[in-house]
Amino acid sequence: MSNVIEGYFGPNKKQCMKAVSYARDFKTANNLPYEQKFAALYILCEDAASGEFEAVIIAYPEVLGDNYKEMTLSLSLLANAGLLVVVAGGSPGV
Repeated sequence: MSNVIEGYFGPNKKQCMKAVSYARDFKTANNLPYEQKFAALYILCEDAASGEFEAVIIAYPEVLGDNYKEMTLSLSLLANAGLLVVVAGGSPGV
C-alpha cells in the first residue's frame, strides 16, 4: 500500500510498527449494502497478509460503521486480519 507509515504506538510510544490509514466516503456509500460500502476495508484486510503493516489508523469510530452491526462487522474483519486499530480522535460533535 502506498500510505504505509511507520510510527510509535502504545502508552509509552516505544513500540515501533507500520500502520496504514483507512477512511471512507460517507456521502457516496451511504445507502449501499455493507459489502459495497466497505469494499476498501475488505481489500485492506486482504493486503494485511503481506505483512507490510500491522495497524490501521482511523480518524474516529464512525469510520468503521454507521450502526452497531456495521462497526462489529468491521472490527471483526480487522481482527481476523490480525490488525490493530488506532483511533485518532473521538466522534465528531461529541
